[in-house]
Amino acid sequence: MSFFDERETRDVAEREASLTECLADLVARAKALPGYGESLAGVAAEEITSREALATLPVLRKAKLGAA
Repeated sequence: MSFFDERETRDVAEREASLTECLADLVARAKALPGYGESLAGVAAEEITSREALATLPVLRKAKLGAA
């Protein structure tokens, strides 16, 4: 079987570790975007370093996406 990228075949734990490593930076970037900053105002981006922390972030509903 052929894969586009070798990262597709990584172990589940390795994949999750790689993704969580990027979370804080992604949240910080989202906070800087117009529309998202307001909903993430109370979030400390540097504390979003796990799946559990990610689950605490506020959800921007589709109906409000256009306004954001």
